[in-house]
Amino acid sequence: MDKFTSVPEIDGLFWYFENGVSEPLPVLINQAKWGGKFKSFNGAEQSWLRDGEYLVGPQPTPAAQ
Repeated sequence: MDKFTSVPEIDGLFWYFENGVSEPLPVLINQAKWGGKFKSFNGAEQSWLRDGEYLVGPQPTPAAQ
């Protein structure tokens, strides 16, 4: 997985490390639906990252079991 300090143009599931928050949040990037934004599972959308914030991902697809 890679670290991004701006919203990447890559679809997938990412971890959002927000300033002042101890746990990262899972967020989804879907260029076809939201353009240059990422969306969290609480419905919030965001198109920027503040200084010190970053995204890690995309998460690899799990293998079938």
